[in-house]
Parts: sequence; structure tokens; C-alpha cells
Amino acid sequence: MEQNHPLKPIFVHLREHLDAMDLIREKLLPIQRQTVRWCSEIIKNVHRGEISSIPAKIEKARKNLLVMQQLLDDAPASFSKDYIQIVKQEFGEAVILYNLVVNDSFPKPEECSIELTDYAFALADVVGELRRYVLNCIRNENLSKALWGLSHMDEIYSYLFTLDYPNGLVPGLRKKTDMARNILAKTEGDVTVSINIIKLNSNLRLSQKDEVSKL
Repeated sequence: MEQNHPLKPIFVHLREHLDAMDLIREKLLPIQRQTVRWCSEIIKNVHRGEISSIPAKIEKARKNLLVMQQLLDDAPASFSKDYIQIVKQEFGEAVILYNLVVNDSFPKPEECSIELTDYAFALADVVGELRRYVLNCIRNENLSKALWGLSHMDEIYSYLFTLDYPNGLVPGLRKKTDMARNILAKTEGDVTVSINIIKLNSNLRLSQKDEVSKL
């Protein structure tokens, strides 16, 4: 390569630029992994009914989210925002599920420390976790809670369905909404079958008691 080639100073600046972005990436990745892990733990704790440890984990994850946002705010405009988008949706999903199951309420986007569009993606993911919640309730023959979970699944899907916008505006949301619809339909079937089985078992027990009383 020529010593005074016109591309040389350009590539010097380019390497400096990429080195700076790589340094930010190296700082972001461990924070991202740790935060996603905490979000997974929060969801697992909700399903297991281990509620006491959740608020502390939410605050730790929220602080990590703020650190990531600060790093990105200081990064060049060309730096990918995908690193934090994943975390925002995971955190939103965990906080929404926690508030729904524990407080029977939907938290606002600002309570989840995420933007409106991230909130929509998080809601779509919550549908899958609510199915898991409903199935756990069915296994424990707690139909009232199963029906409660199913009603919230239906509410979320009904609102997501109204967001009929181009994929370029909200990439992947329509696909997630379609998945939510399929999950909802499958769960409705599971709940209906479970109700019929529980009714059948109840009728059989009553019939057996009547036969015993006649002896």
C-alpha cells in the first residue's frame, strides 16, 4: 500500500470509529446477558409463586437498562440499537407478567422503563407466558384462575389486533400477534376440555356417592 494513498487517513479514522463501537459493544454484552437472565428468573419466580425476591430483581434489571441506555446515548448514531431492544422487550414482558399475576393490573410503559412500541412487543410475548400460567392452573384444577388468565390473553390479543400497521413501522409485530392468536385458540381448547373433564369427574363422584347411599 502506498504511504500517501488517499484512502489511508480515511481508514485510520474508520478503524478508530470501529474500535470505539467495539469497546461499547464489549461493555454492553455482559450487561445485556445479565439483565436477560434476571428477566428469565423473574418470569420463573412468578410461575413458581416465589414472589418475595421479584421486586429486587426488577430494580436490578431496571438499573442495568439505564446503564445500557446511557452507553447507547454516548455511542455514535450508527451503533445498532438491537442490543437494548431485546432487553427492553424481555424486561417489559417480565414486569407485565409480574404485575398481572400479583397485582391483577397492567403496568404502564413508563413503569416498565420502555417505549410504547417495545410495550406492544412485550405484551405479545406475555400471551405465551399466560398460557403457561393457565396450564399450571389446569394441572392444579384451579379453573377460576385458569379462566382469569385466559381472559387476559384474550384482552391482550384483542388490543394487539387493532395495531394494523406496516411491517416497516413495527417490524415483526404482526407475526407476534398472529402467534398470540394461535396460542389463544389452543389455550381456549385446553380450558374447554379441562372444564368438561372436571365436570365429568364431578358427576361420576356424585353418581358413586348415590350408589353407595342406596346400599
